[in-house]
Amino acid sequence: MNLFSDLLKEFNVPGERLVDLGCGTGNSSVELQKSGYRVTGVDLSPAMVAAARGKEEMRGIDFLVGGLTDLPIPDAQFDAAVSAGEVFHYLSDDGELDAAFAEAARVLAPAGLLIVEVNTELSFRVLSRAPNIRRSDDGFISFSPLAPTDFSPGEAIDLEVDSFARVAGDLWERSVTRHRLRHLTHERVLASLASAGLEFVSVRGFHGGALEDGLDDGRHPKALYVARRTGSVA
Repeated sequence: MNLFSDLLKEFNVPGERLVDLGCGTGNSSVELQKSGYRVTGVDLSPAMVAAARGKEEMRGIDFLVGGLTDLPIPDAQFDAAVSAGEVFHYLSDDGELDAAFAEAARVLAPAGLLIVEVNTELSFRVLSRAPNIRRSDDGFISFSPLAPTDFSPGEAIDLEVDSFARVAGDLWERSVTRHRLRHLTHERVLASLASAGLEFVSVRGFHGGALEDGLDDGRHPKALYVARRTGSVA
């Protein structure tokens, strides 16, 4: 989460109140708290929120159940909103994407910053062709396309996700879930930001453990979009 903290400082977040959109079990929330922010985490899954609330290291963080398109938060409550991982890729169509950005704008105070992580075209091409294995905090995760195919920008892909977590010694626990992720083109993200009344500030592509200026869909597997609320939002 240092990348998020660095961007928040670079673009002068106007205060310490921060909402973590799609916080899951709170791993991103606690890292943001360590950076000095007063964090509220929001996730659609009651089970995820319950798990986050049960962790000792999450003390001092508020966790709420709610979706990106219907946040359980009053207007203008936060100086920053962030979303890490694949959260925005679960939105099924342009209408949901527009609604999610509009909700983020609604809960931001004037001059508040929004930072959203997205997977790029490169990442979706890799995921759509063959299994991909990543390390997690306590094991590893395998992403396998249900129907390997050539990917087209803006389309969705269906994945089977196998998570392996070490329980004790040589014992591992496996869980299998299925996910549909929709690729978000650069043009679509900019259009949704504009529809929400958010000013596009910057996009940084991720490569080799660091952020680079601009976005190269053939080089960067991930990107971070930065936008700002400049005034009242309808």
